Amino acid sequence: MKKQMTTSAQFDLNVVTKLTNEVNLTQRLTNTELIKALSDFFSSVLEEEVSPMQTLCFLNAFLAFFMLVFPVGIPFVLRIIFLCWFVLSLLQCRQAGMGR
Repeated sequence: MKKQMTTSAQFDLNVVTKLTNEVNLTQRLTNTELIKALSDFFSSVLEEEVSPMQTLCFLNAFLAFFMLVFPVGIPFVLRIIFLCWFVLSLLQCRQAGMGR
């Protein structure tokens, strides 16, 4: 005789719907309270409306800049990679509407 194990899983329909609607990581990040608070902060500093997507672009450029400048003893090849990352992040910021 085989023993069969039956499991029952109950899923909250709202949670499943929310997960299927927000599959993209960028969309999930722009909906966080931290990014919204940073958007409000950047809006007050720059005196113009900054969207959460623009905030993510700015944070990407900020991180790329610090990775390019501050590690002093890194190989030249890594510097070139970080420089490319920084240039691409600046282009992404420009496409997002910043730096007009």
